Amino acid sequence: MPVGPVVDASYTLENGATFHNVDEFKALLLQDKEMIARCLAAKLLVYATGAGIQFSDRPVVDDIVAHSRAKNYGLRAMIHEVVQSRDFLNK
Repeated sequence: MPVGPVVDASYTLENGATFHNVDEFKALLLQDKEMIARCLAAKLLVYATGAGIQFSDRPVVDDIVAHSRAKNYGLRAMIHEVVQSRDFLNK
């Protein structure tokens, strides 16, 4: 028996894709693993350096994503690439 009001979790994204629950949303996100990896790489870089991402940091993010692609965008691989990046070493 539900405790609170019913939540409508459905939504239509800007690209026209729709989902009705969190499982469908997860499936939509997983269709573009590189986009998720790019976002995660940027967030890890911000956390590691304490500085926001600038336009000049795009090549660094691209390198992190490219190198972690071979390891299926694993978190350990991404952290390893962030720590070895020029931004981490120079900020």
